[in-house]
Amino acid sequence: MSTLLLLLPADHASAASEYQFVKSRDGREAQSTGQSVASLLPATSRVEQVTAVISHQQLSWHQITLPPGLNLGSSRQQTRVRAVLEGLLEEKLLTDPGQTHLALPAKAVSGETCWVAVCDKPWLQAHLKALEAAGYAVSRILPELAPSSTAGLWAVGEADRPWLVATGLNDNTQLASLPLQADASLVQSLLGRLPADVPVLAEPQLARMAENLQRPVQLQTQTQRLLEAHAGSWDMAQFDLDLGSSTRMRRRLLDAWQSLAKSPQWRAARWAAAVAVVAQLIGLNAWAFKENQAIAQRQQQAKQVLQTTFPRVPVIVDAPVQMQRELDLLRSQTGALSSSDMEALLAASSQIKGIETATTLHYQDKQLRIQGLKLDAEALSDAQQSLAGSSYRLQREGAELILTAETQP
Repeated sequence: MSTLLLLLPADHASAASEYQFVKSRDGREAQSTGQSVASLLPATSRVEQVTAVISHQQLSWHQITLPPGLNLGSSRQQTRVRAVLEGLLEEKLLTDPGQTHLALPAKAVSGETCWVAVCDKPWLQAHLKALEAAGYAVSRILPELAPSSTAGLWAVGEADRPWLVATGLNDNTQLASLPLQADASLVQSLLGRLPADVPVLAEPQLARMAENLQRPVQLQTQTQRLLEAHAGSWDMAQFDLDLGSSTRMRRRLLDAWQSLAKSPQWRAARWAAAVAVVAQLIGLNAWAFKENQAIAQRQQQAKQVLQTTFPRVPVIVDAPVQMQRELDLLRSQTGALSSSDMEALLAASSQIKGIETATTLHYQDKQLRIQGLKLDAEALSDAQQSLAGSSYRLQREGAELILTAETQP
């Protein structure tokens, strides 16, 4: 499954809106990158996942404590959960809560503290509709950078509008950002809250500027940052922007399959599975060969018995059937009884408990039909077991019991 990551531009959606895109076969390495309007984005296929990414400038983050007893996982309770979030954020938001899109982390638990992502809803809806109109139905929405307890530092943006983003400052401030060219005291205050060995992950055009921060600098392209976001657990397609449970389940299954098929940490498991499958195939083929050999040997033995016992049979096509035919002919010539004759079946029926209460015994087509004999399940089972030792089979068919001889070659 290939993935198409689209970074949503800050401007309101229009025909001229350009989206930075990253196309990846496995969600970990870029296949192609670029920037274009929606109508010229890489072609999608039936199994391709389209993911929208919201830049850090378009998001605000608010820490709240969810009330206990809130059912976050129930689809029927989403309206109530949204209303609770609006009440908790009412004094923190600068705009009408109805005009904002809210999202909770995947591991949010009622009664505990978590971060809520907030962005402009009309802006987000406009881009989703524009992409869908161009044939790109988004199945997942991600934040470019999200709060984290792990210390991190990024220099991102254009050369004329650079930003410094930090995570893991403390429990109450797990994400902060400010212009990279802001007042030096503000920048140093932010840097002072992070360990000195935390490097700056800078985009190539900002590498020289990042060196002025007196920290180790590592290059990280926007493509790499988007792929890292894709590997995270966030999905902001929630509440009234829920993209459908079936779509989300399909995406999770595809992500799980993609991880199993391509992720390096599953390489040993993949090799073990492949070895197990090959071993099973070899074992099945060996077992099938052995069984075929045994069947061929038994068929050859049956032919030899037929040829020895009845040498006048000119051509052997089906040895068991031909042997039975010759035996029947021999019995008819000598007057001997076979196990399927009426006399033999009547003698065998005497082993059935209560046979004397039967109202009718009817012999036809090598079967003895017994009517009027009522046997419960236990009595029928006992009769079947006693007759099985004499090579006879007793079975119920409607109101009748049918006694037949087992076929003997």
